[in-house]
Amino acid sequence: MATRKGTTAYLTDEQKRYLTGNYKNLNTGVVETIDTLIANRRYSLNEIKGIFTPAEWSFLADSLNGTMTTDSFRCNVGALVHHCIDAEQLDGTARKWEVDIERLTTKIEKLTAAQVEALYFRVEQFWEEEGRNLEEFAKY
Repeated sequence: MATRKGTTAYLTDEQKRYLTGNYKNLNTGVVETIDTLIANRRYSLNEIKGIFTPAEWSFLADSLNGTMTTDSFRCNVGALVHHCIDAEQLDGTARKWEVDIERLTTKIEKLTAAQVEALYFRVEQFWEEEGRNLEEFAKY
C-alpha cells in the first residue's frame, strides 16, 4: 500500500456535493476519484496510441494550442470534431499539416469520451513541457 500524506484541497460546492453524495466520506471520494482518473487516462492514452498519424498529432497540437477546454467540452466527441473543422476553415491548419480533415474527423468520431479527454490531456501536457519536441510528440 502506498504511503499517504495529508494535503489541503479547495473544492467547489458542486465537487463536495458529488464526493459526499457518492462516497463514504470526502477523503475516500477524493482518493478514489483521483485513482479512477489516473486509471482512465492510462488506459485511454494507451487506446489512442497508433490511431493518429504524426501529421494528425501535429495538427491536433497546433489547433488545440491555447484552447480553453471547459468540462462541458473535455469529453465531447462532437465538440472536438467541430473544433478541427473550424481550425481548417478559419486558418487552413489541416492543409498546413497535410491532413485530410474528413479522415481525421472520422477517426475522432470513433473515440469514446474518455479517449477524447485523454487526447486533450496529452496535448496540454505537450504544451506545458519546456523542452517539447513536436516531432517526437507526433510519433504516438
